[in-house]
Amino acid sequence: MKWTLLLPLCLIGAPAMAQAPAWRPIKPGMCDSRWAPSAVLLPGGLSALIAGGFSYDAGSCLATADVFDKNTNSFHRTKGNLTYPRDFAAANVLPDGTVLIIGGYNTSLGSLATGEMFDPKTEMFRLLPSRMSKPRELFTATTLADGRILCAGGFDTHSRRTLATADLYDPKTQTFALVPGLMIEDRFGQAAALLKDGRVLIAGGKHWFVGKPDKPSATAEIFDPTTNTFRRTKSPMAFARDRATATLLADGAVLIAGGQNGEAGPREAEIYDPVTDEFHTAPKLLGTPRMAHSTETLPDGRLLLIGGWSPPIHATTGAAEVFDPATDTFTPISSVPESSHDQALIVFPDGAALAAGGKRVEGGKESSLATAFLLKLPSNNP
Repeated sequence: MKWTLLLPLCLIGAPAMAQAPAWRPIKPGMCDSRWAPSAVLLPGGLSALIAGGFSYDAGSCLATADVFDKNTNSFHRTKGNLTYPRDFAAANVLPDGTVLIIGGYNTSLGSLATGEMFDPKTEMFRLLPSRMSKPRELFTATTLADGRILCAGGFDTHSRRTLATADLYDPKTQTFALVPGLMIEDRFGQAAALLKDGRVLIAGGKHWFVGKPDKPSATAEIFDPTTNTFRRTKSPMAFARDRATATLLADGAVLIAGGQNGEAGPREAEIYDPVTDEFHTAPKLLGTPRMAHSTETLPDGRLLLIGGWSPPIHATTGAAEVFDPATDTFTPISSVPESSHDQALIVFPDGAALAAGGKRVEGGKESSLATAFLLKLPSNNP
């Protein structure tokens, strides 16, 4: 199942471009073009896995995967393939260094409930016998402090609706277990972040039952792993947000940025305060409003935001910016040369950022990308 991303945005008032290094192309790029792949930094911090995704060249989801080697700045195809081709799946590194890839969408089978393991040492994939209680795509998979993974919400093509259920994956037993209680709301395309006290914030997303109007959500909820329960936050967000990002800041607050709000895309970001259990609007605006973008934390604590969908030009954007928590400001930097949404973004321990793949839309034409670019920003730390 694929969705057309509609988000009228306004780029008026963006601050001037800051002087910054340019993105450098990695040539050759990935072995396959990939929209909405699963991507993680592998143990050791010198390589990254980019697996699956949808390829317009192949006309289907992919079972192939690439590994990017930071030492050689090059890609190579993994020795093994995913058991199930999938896009919009989640990927989490487990305590033993293996990678769990869960759920997603399969061109023939629809939403998936399966999970499989990737071993970085052998570069092979292995299907897990245990499955999630429901097939899920565009869900959140959050690694808890004890190593378990919370798989919450998502969309199920088989029931044709969004989900309010959640599963917990236990790496010790390699099994999924249904969380007894339901989420406060069914949602997919939501954002999630692990709080410093071990709880999980889940915010926004969209409700949808096929055949009925969809509804972006401004609500948020907290999952408590000590009780396995969900509760609503004291206040909702100021804006409904579908396909926003949620990123933990050094002080324990969470930045919510971007997303779709009906026919609009708020340039206002919001900050969740876990002490007051409330959201407040960030004092400065995003330079480029965006949805289905990528956000990662740089080693100096700033956040890097890239790409997404930009309806003013009815196309994807390559715009990039950095959020500085010390000043609550967004500063535009050099744009990624290939515009895309749902791309892979990996930040390495030395601060280098890899942007790879995604879906480009220009002039009404859709294509998946195999291109990749590397950027090294100067640190804010003395």
